[in-house]
Amino acid sequence: MKKPWLEGIEIIDVNTPESAWGGWLETFVLTAIVIAASFFTQQHDPFRLGGGFPWPVLAPLLAGLRYGFVYGFVSALLILATLGVAINQQWQMSTGFPLPWAIGTVVVAMVAGEFRDMWGRRLHRLEGAYQYRAERLEEFTRSYQLLRLSHDRLEQTVANSGFSLREGIMRLQPALDAMNGANMLDESSLQRLIEFIAEYGALTQACIIGITADRIDTGRVLACIGDRFPIDSSDPVAKSALESGELAAVNLLKEYALDQDQLLAAIPLADSTGEIHAMLLVKSMPFFAFHENNLRLIAVLAAHGVDHLRFGTASSSVARFIASFERVYQDFLRFSLDATLLKLSGSSADITSVYGKLRSSVRAIDLICMTHDKDQSVIWLLLPLTDTANARVWMQRVDDVLSSVASELVAISDIDPQKVRSLELR
Repeated sequence: MKKPWLEGIEIIDVNTPESAWGGWLETFVLTAIVIAASFFTQQHDPFRLGGGFPWPVLAPLLAGLRYGFVYGFVSALLILATLGVAINQQWQMSTGFPLPWAIGTVVVAMVAGEFRDMWGRRLHRLEGAYQYRAERLEEFTRSYQLLRLSHDRLEQTVANSGFSLREGIMRLQPALDAMNGANMLDESSLQRLIEFIAEYGALTQACIIGITADRIDTGRVLACIGDRFPIDSSDPVAKSALESGELAAVNLLKEYALDQDQLLAAIPLADSTGEIHAMLLVKSMPFFAFHENNLRLIAVLAAHGVDHLRFGTASSSVARFIASFERVYQDFLRFSLDATLLKLSGSSADITSVYGKLRSSVRAIDLICMTHDKDQSVIWLLLPLTDTANARVWMQRVDDVLSSVASELVAISDIDPQKVRSLELR
């Protein structure tokens, strides 16, 4: 089959032998036609022994040039055999067999045949080299197309996976707030949550299933992305996630049966208090997305989503701040995610002024609340996914706002959780 880039060029497969019967048939027919034409044009001297050009020599000449030495030599022998019979039967006037004429005919056939064989061998080598290069070109083109397709998919993957965890958390809250303000763990909000996680985590087949009596309820599929799939309550991935209360993946299990159709990952949907409300089961996802960092991203987004649906409309800013702190603290313990807590204290007037200014300058993922400690107004500012160095950089940008109050910056690793949990009691 011709390739598009070889259009107009004859493709010859040197590995396919040519049929010899066609060459012999054409040689015999050509020789017979030349002999018949010679007798027809000049009956008394068909082989032109008396003078003129010896036209019968055309048969071995053309056969040799067309097919090679052997075919030309056989055609010459047929001409000479016919000449001998013609002389014997007195169809050709001659006093004896014309040896010089016979030798000349044979030599012409041999030279023409050898010339053709020499160039045929050279052409055969060139055809072989050409075919080899054509095959290499086809392999190169196929590899190039695969590489280009892989590069395009890689670009798309990088573009889709370019979202940072901070950006994901920032976009998560507005996406869930769009559910008509109903921040609760119902099917519509969980469906929106799994769609959001699938967009960031490249999930192709997953579902959120309910929990009943500390076991996954296979009959309560609360949300789904991709095609529905059967759920086995005894699946080791789901059992491990339910027992540990944390992310479980098939590649992290110590005992894994390769012949079982198991889940890839299972993530408990637990709020910051530790209560598991449902389970996210992942059945299918692209191979490039099945790695630890992406699974951690999915787990963190799912946990923040559950917290937002559970505590997003908390009755007070302090209660919401404590719930967010619990989530950030668990992210630090489980995934070593940095966070910083900033405490601002001062007079009531200064604190009130700073509080109003900071609310418009903090990031979307930051949490701020104002409480009283020993008859003193205090602002607590939680900076998730921020280490102390970056927190100090942020404080320098708002130094004009913080100049009137005292500040205390504490890393998440040095925070006493009980001190933050006790805010609600004040």
